[in-house]
Amino acid sequence: MQRLTLASQRNILIGAVAPLVALLCIVTAIAISPWFSWLDNALSDLGNYNNGMPAAVIFNAGLITTGAMLFVFLMRLMGRVHDTLTGVGLAIFLISVAFLTLIGVFPENAGNIHFWVSVGFFFTFPFAMWAVGLSWLRFAHLRWFAVISILLPFVSLYLWTVTFGGTVSWTGVAIQEILTALTAIAWIWLFQLLLVREKLEGIVSA
Repeated sequence: MQRLTLASQRNILIGAVAPLVALLCIVTAIAISPWFSWLDNALSDLGNYNNGMPAAVIFNAGLITTGAMLFVFLMRLMGRVHDTLTGVGLAIFLISVAFLTLIGVFPENAGNIHFWVSVGFFFTFPFAMWAVGLSWLRFAHLRWFAVISILLPFVSLYLWTVTFGGTVSWTGVAIQEILTALTAIAWIWLFQLLLVREKLEGIVSA
């Protein structure tokens, strides 16, 4: 069995900490924004500089930092991937990370571009999960993760379907956004757990 190199361990740490940076910045931005409501607002309202400079700086910096850390993690990881379909899934996730970073670069008050990069993020990362999940169905010891990867995006799909269908009892989208983001974070951490436990031998080199 291959043992993880020190460089690989450090890279996994970068990828694991990255979502925590975003979550911490979101919580901090909410804490200093008494006007924010989970039922009436979008998370992106926190990044609008017209709603308060300190909160916007913290929120947007958090997304940009998280995006940069995940970009580094994925680029280093993809250099060690030996399975084509896995590489495709990670490449799609890299695109999602780029959109996440751009949400911070182009906040709500930047105009229509903010809407499109937000849609790009929420639209692309489910396909990354599906690509990896479908690829790993052929590995018996990874089948549980493959099934999770295939099913988890449907949580996001359901949330946005009921939102646009007008069947939710609140007007904001912050709840849908954070729950959708948490599905992506959970997937990232499970993926990294497989790396730490060295379950991806033959797919990703140490």
